[in-house]
Amino acid sequence: MKYIETEHQLPTLELTRRNLEGLLAKLDDPNSARTLIDPDNKIYVKAVENEEHYANRPAGPMFTNGVIV
Repeated sequence: MKYIETEHQLPTLELTRRNLEGLLAKLDDPNSARTLIDPDNKIYVKAVENEEHYANRPAGPMFTNGVIV
């Protein structure tokens, strides 16, 4: 995982497949803190289940290749 700050575009969080698979695995582990922290401690990423995330709001549209799916 890498947090990238730039002057001319939005900050970017780069996640590898390994990072994504790790977060998914953490959802299945009740003892996990369910977080990844970048090496510079600038940002952390927390995995939550859909039900928890969308408990107080509807899900928004998803885009794939510029098209709403």
